[in-house]
Parts: sequence; structure tokens; C-alpha cells
Amino acid sequence: MIRWSATVYYRSDMGLIDVDHEIEELEDLHQLVESGPDWNTVQKIEIVRIGNLTPNLTIEEAMKL
Repeated sequence: MIRWSATVYYRSDMGLIDVDHEIEELEDLHQLVESGPDWNTVQKIEIVRIGNLTPNLTIEEAMKL
């Protein structure tokens, strides 16, 4: 099940290049970044949660679960 969408922005001579990844676990992102272009070219990484089953859940409510 895909839970996260991560966009890695790499610096290039033509400007930023964005590469999208859909991943199940955040730890999967590590290998994708390491196997891509040199990690020193990473400008930023944006991570977004996909398919949240309880979109209105608060921290306080989650602590009660």
C-alpha cells in the first residue's frame, strides 16, 4: 500500500529537476536518494501523506487509541 509521496528536487544546469516517488515506508526513500544522482545535488525533498484513513484525527485523539 502506497502511504507517502516524496518529491526530490535536484539542482542541474537547466534548473531544478523534480523526481516523484511513491513509497510505502519513509525508510524506503533513503535507498531511492542514494541510488539517484549524487545526493549533494539534492536541493530539497517534500513528503506528503497519501490516503489518510482518519483525516481529522488530532494528536490528542491519537494518544487515546
